[in-house]
Amino acid sequence: MMILFKIVRLMPCFFKEVTHLYCPACGGTRAVIALMHLDVKRALFCNPTVVYGAVIVLWCIIWIAARQLFQIKIKILKPGLWMLITGIIIFLGFALIRNMAVYQFGYDYLGDLI
Repeated sequence: MMILFKIVRLMPCFFKEVTHLYCPACGGTRAVIALMHLDVKRALFCNPTVVYGAVIVLWCIIWIAARQLFQIKIKILKPGLWMLITGIIIFLGFALIRNMAVYQFGYDYLGDLI
């Protein structure tokens, strides 16, 4: 598994090479590695969309387990369209904020552009 992560890290990001901006997915691999080490704070700084996705996956697992175990439909846990919309907002919003932080304030948490 670590060999795969090393190979992926060597591949350049086409979006970043062309635009010199972070793409919305930049930091995703680092966020996954941080979550695998249970470092949620670092994962949030790398890419909060990954953390949000992990929370949604856990939410859906709990919903399916509750539905299977108790044979009842719990409406409050049912996944909805709002989850997708929230994920898209986080995905694009973080990309905008991160690129503004790099070029307006000179703050580059990932350290790839400055």
